[in-house]
Amino acid sequence: MTAAMKWKTYIAYHSFEFAYLVVLAILPFIAAIRIVATLLITFLVACGVISLVRKLTRRCVDVNGQTVIISGCDTGFGHALVKRLDYLGFTVIAGCLDDKSEGAEVLRKWSDSGRIHVVQLDVTCEESVEKLRTYVQKHSPEGVWALVNNAAVNFVGDVEFCTMDQFRHVAEVNQFGVIRLTKTFLPLIRKSKGRVINVTSAKGRICLPSNAVYGATKYAIESFSDCLRLEMRKFGVNVIIVEPGDFGGTTGMLSAKTLQWLRNEMDTMWDNAEEDVRSIYGKDYFESIYTGTVEAAKEAAKTTAAVIDCMEDAVTNVKPRIRYLVDGSCKLIDLNNWLIRIRSFIPDSWLDFLLDFKYNRNLPPVAAK
Repeated sequence: MTAAMKWKTYIAYHSFEFAYLVVLAILPFIAAIRIVATLLITFLVACGVISLVRKLTRRCVDVNGQTVIISGCDTGFGHALVKRLDYLGFTVIAGCLDDKSEGAEVLRKWSDSGRIHVVQLDVTCEESVEKLRTYVQKHSPEGVWALVNNAAVNFVGDVEFCTMDQFRHVAEVNQFGVIRLTKTFLPLIRKSKGRVINVTSAKGRICLPSNAVYGATKYAIESFSDCLRLEMRKFGVNVIIVEPGDFGGTTGMLSAKTLQWLRNEMDTMWDNAEEDVRSIYGKDYFESIYTGTVEAAKEAAKTTAAVIDCMEDAVTNVKPRIRYLVDGSCKLIDLNNWLIRIRSFIPDSWLDFLLDFKYNRNLPPVAAK
């Protein structure tokens, strides 16, 4: 992890630093008010103490080959996490959509520990998930320590262009795939008092234009995870959410292969749109959504290390966090993540203004508003 990434991650994790930056922004307005300043300083000190205590009291589970299932291991976060957990001594069931892919072959050759099991897994297919359950029951009868629901597909497009089939397809992977895997392996996770780790997205906490298809599924898994966490408390099972920010250009989400698939899907959108929709939006506007996605990949974080660190903590920490909101971006701050942190303190109309300014100001005008 680069020094800049460590700096951003540290700020993102600890409320002390966040509160400190807020105070700096408003300090000129409160400096003359002694009681307010005293309260804020007390708050900052308390946050600092809590952060320090949390670091000093962190305890990890004893690793002795416990089984961890990870979906979406062909590329990206899942691929990197398999390597990290194998190094730590876990037995890893690496689910790959294509078990003959380059990524799958890399994992097979990664180490001679014998703890990495590369299996074919299509989270949208009941038969594929059932085969995985049979495999896991055979190789890990003692139970499953962690399930990491990582498999997902990205998608962009305005609501009026996206077809119902596209809504359904993305939901089958990002939403129902997570639910299907979780329901299948909960009995084995309960047996070991383990944990479910759902990888959502910052887009599961903040709405962005042209992201309704993808964002709706991530919001759904946020809710699913919160409900499941409350239900699993009585069994001693943790349910954890990892919310990566701007890492799209570093994972398979915006790879050349994925972008070509997205290009084809957007062509389908245009071909299936009603004539009045095409005339109102215009071809220039429509194409700008795709080119904007390609350009956005260049602003993503250059490494996935920050997310993998959080995933590792979610797997190994005796008392993991409920949520890990992970800052990405190659810029100084991950703007979407910071808007998530302050959205409770500003009106929705202000948030809409900021997002509209960031994402829509450079788009070609439409024919009618």
